[in-house]
Amino acid sequence: MSKSHKSGFYTAFKSINEFLDKYILPWPVRYLTFRLVILLTIFLLVPLILFASNSVLVLMANSYLNVMSVAVSSIVLLYSTNSDANQKQIAKLQEKRASEDHTHVTEMHSLVLKSIENQRVEIEELKQMLSLLTNQPYEEKVRGREKGLRALHPRGENRFKVNELDDRWKSGLHHNTLVNQINQDYQPDE
Repeated sequence: MSKSHKSGFYTAFKSINEFLDKYILPWPVRYLTFRLVILLTIFLLVPLILFASNSVLVLMANSYLNVMSVAVSSIVLLYSTNSDANQKQIAKLQEKRASEDHTHVTEMHSLVLKSIENQRVEIEELKQMLSLLTNQPYEEKVRGREKGLRALHPRGENRFKVNELDDRWKSGLHHNTLVNQINQDYQPDE
């Protein structure tokens, strides 16, 4: 199979998955996670026992329970897979953040060392002032301006914006259409 055929197949498969995730699969999930449906499904065991002699009823109830069992298993596997992928993405983002913070702390340490050096220079200046009192010549040294702490972070000032984390989540994570559709029904706790 040529590379263009593989790419076309992948694109078609991806668009089918997106269509299913957006328009089809949220409905069985909503149905199967509805608490009343769960209770009614459990109570179907009662007619299986009470009407064991009625073959048609037993076969119908048993078929329904088998289909529900397969559907629930498939949905659990799908969400488990999506959750695993999201956890891997979150771990990568946390690892990147830790690396950036490490760089930031290292630069802050460097800043502290520079500050100590500045104190040494000031002490040297005090010594020069004392030498002035004893009629010794004095030359003033020009010091450079130091960076602010926020500017030291690898992303600079942007790292400290209010919505910075939300923006990174939106741009850094893969968003699954199925999960997004279902999450619309569940509002986050305040």
